[in-house]
Amino acid sequence: MRSLIVAASLAGIALPTIVTAQTAPQPPRPMADGVLTREEALARADRRFDALDTDRDGRISAAERAAQPERPRGTADGQTPMPGRGHHGGGRMLERADADKDGVVTREEFRAVATRMFDRQDANHDGRVDAAERKQWRDQRMARRGGEPAE
Repeated sequence: MRSLIVAASLAGIALPTIVTAQTAPQPPRPMADGVLTREEALARADRRFDALDTDRDGRISAAERAAQPERPRGTADGQTPMPGRGHHGGGRMLERADADKDGVVTREEFRAVATRMFDRQDANHDGRVDAAERKQWRDQRMARRGGEPAE
């Protein structure tokens, strides 16, 4: 009887350890450390592309762009919606992404825009965009638009 109790106790201790060891580790969340890497930026662009490519043909057509629901974005005051800014970056971004002007945006064209945007934000060209670089980039954009820099 004593050996049965010892065996059950050991199993109770060992079983959670075995289960924990067999659980696949979760990958770190993008930007969990406040830094966006080039790989994370491209993975984010791929997820956005997949969300926009509703017919899954590898291309975002004008019809798919037009079907995106409006998601107003606020101005600096956070209240007044900015017109013409739709879901996932708006139509202007997708129009600019259509490099060959054939009316559709391919994954490669979409990733090229994401790469250019990342490179503009990566001021020190180390393949990582940190909080200071994001703030600098926002301040530069606000200055070009005639707004106040972020605090």
